[in-house]
Amino acid sequence: MPDGTGVGWTKALLAAVFIAASTYAADAQYAFCAERGNLVAQLGEKFQEKQLGFGTIGQVAVMEIFVAETGTWTIVITDVTGRSCIVAAGDNWENSAILSGDNV
Repeated sequence: MPDGTGVGWTKALLAAVFIAASTYAADAQYAFCAERGNLVAQLGEKFQEKQLGFGTIGQVAVMEIFVAETGTWTIVITDVTGRSCIVAAGDNWENSAILSGDNV
């Protein structure tokens, strides 16, 4: 990930800080953290949300977005131990077209 300019390390450091802050914010604000399988099951059963996408945050966590056809959405971050926390949730999700090449 290092690119010689320090940007790669900076992004990794910011991601780690975000994870730490998000995890504690989720505990305090939403008070909902659980084992990933249980959390995903609850999102499916209670809100009919399914995973739309995911991305890694360095080597410390995975961020996932769950969305329902009704427009509800949830962002979940899972750490390397399998502990998942809801860091954001809302309504009125809208999909956007992904642009590539010169359109970005």
